[in-house]
Amino acid sequence: MNAERVGSVFWLLFGAAAVAGGLELGLGSTGEPGPGFLACVAGSFVALMAIIVFAQSFGADPAARRRLADLWSDVNWMRALMVAGLTLAFIFALEHVGFFLSSFVLLVVIMRWIEGLPWKTALAIPVVAVLMTWLLFKRVLGISLPTGLLGF
Repeated sequence: MNAERVGSVFWLLFGAAAVAGGLELGLGSTGEPGPGFLACVAGSFVALMAIIVFAQSFGADPAARRRLADLWSDVNWMRALMVAGLTLAFIFALEHVGFFLSSFVLLVVIMRWIEGLPWKTALAIPVVAVLMTWLLFKRVLGISLPTGLLGF
């Protein structure tokens, strides 16, 4: 089966579910959007893109078409399982350890031991990413993040 068609049908169903959920929550009015407005708009966009990909899959070059099974042939499952496990550990540690420390450790471990980046890069990128994320959520958006051990 054509991978583009299977993927586009999945995203079409996903978009339709988002639209249905948004409509159920209520769209609101022009001056005051309701809680379902963004979900409805995003779901509509996803569904539209899925329809476009589905239509384009019929005109694609036969040599460029990939079967669904071909997409999974070169997947490094151990790496995917390690990232999933680290993400689960991050979720459980976030409340207790705090945003800064748990996010920093997660990114360093992924970049250094899974991606094999040099120490300088594996430390610099998480510092910048965690600080920028904290600034965005805490200072710009006013959303509190778990403080944990560090207290901030």
